[in-house]
Parts: sequence; C-alpha cells; structure tokens
Amino acid sequence: MLSLENVDVFYSKSQALHNISLHVAAGEFVTILGANGAGKSTIMKCIMGLVQPKSGRVFYNGADITEKEPWERAAMGIGYVPEGRRVFPDFTIEENLKMGGYSLPDPKRLQENMEKAYQLFPRLWERKKQAAKTMSGGEQQMLAIARALMLNPKLLLIDEISMGLMPILVNHSLNIIAKLHQEGITVLLVEQNANKALKYAGRGYILKTGKITMEDSCVNLSHNEDVIKAYLGE
Repeated sequence: MLSLENVDVFYSKSQALHNISLHVAAGEFVTILGANGAGKSTIMKCIMGLVQPKSGRVFYNGADITEKEPWERAAMGIGYVPEGRRVFPDFTIEENLKMGGYSLPDPKRLQENMEKAYQLFPRLWERKKQAAKTMSGGEQQMLAIARALMLNPKLLLIDEISMGLMPILVNHSLNIIAKLHQEGITVLLVEQNANKALKYAGRGYILKTGKITMEDSCVNLSHNEDVIKAYLGE
C-alpha cells in the first residue's frame, strides 16, 4: 500500500532523513520507533506531503505521490493524526470534524461520518458545541483521530499518540486504533513509547538519527537485546 524508496530529507543544510526505504502492506499495523529527534515525524510529514524529499520517491497503492499536495493525498485515502494533535483551537468539535471532511461532496455522507465519529468517541458527542481549546489532552486526541477518519481513510498515519497523555488515556487511544485496524484500516504508528507500540503493532522499524537501523516483527524486536537496552528500559 505504501512505500518510501531511498528518501533523503533536509531542513536547510541539515539532513533529517538518510536513504529511508520502508513499506507498509495493506492490512498491516506497522510502527516506527526511535528516540526524540530521530526523524520519525519527518517521515510522517514526508508521506503526507508536508515536507518534500530532496531525493527518493513515495508510492501509495502503486502510484508515485511524491509530487502530490497534502490535500490530494488525503483525498486518495491517507488520514493523518499529527504530533501534538493540532486541532483547530477556536473551532467547536463539530466544526473540527467538518474540516476533516471538507472535501466530501455529499452533505449526507458528511453527516454519516460525523455520526460514526460520535459513536466511536461518545465524549465528543457530549461536547460537540464546545471549543476544542477547552478540552483536555485526551479529548483533543480523540478529536484528532476522529477528524482524520472523516474522509474514510484506507491508511492512517498516527504521530506520537501518547504525547502528553496519562497512561490510561494512552491505552484507550491505542485500543481505539487497534479496533480501527481490525475493521480494515491499515495503520502506520510513530511512537516514542516502545513498550506500548510493540504490544499493538505487528511489525516495526527502528530509526536512529534519520537512518533505519532495524526492521522485524514486533515480537522479535521486543526480545532483541539492543532494542531492550535502548528503548524498553530494561
């Protein structure tokens, strides 16, 4: 479904990604693990078209999307939950969801997708007229996920779902993601909390200073001595 081939990304003269190649098959739940500053978010932004690679290509369902705009990628079926949630703070929950479904041509379908979001996250229904900035971090994370689902994505990119959340809310959010995966959505999760990510995903990449150093099943990664030492705190 998704592949990056030999991708290099620079911020000014500083190279953030070095010859990155990875793939995600349809139906997979894949995670990218690495320390803060390793380049995980840059990979997600590159997939979504928010940063352009200096070299290399990005493919989605066999099509080269390297030159596509972010909104074109969203329309093709890629959903994105950005790091730090990035909800529209002064918009209500309802307005945030409508922004997520901005390109749906049918108002009826927009309404149906909003109802699905409310079923998935009843708390959002209870507070749908409330400004997003008045919500807790956990509630904003729910909203960010719900907003990303408004265009019925086939691939969901999730950047640091655990950031700033209490453990119980992290578990709740990951359980929702696991449910969506079971319902057929392909998931690529970037996460600093390796313990959590390895329990939910099926396969993972280890990213270190902009380079992929390891790729394996999450079962094998969770028993790898180098991974345990570097990321699992044991």
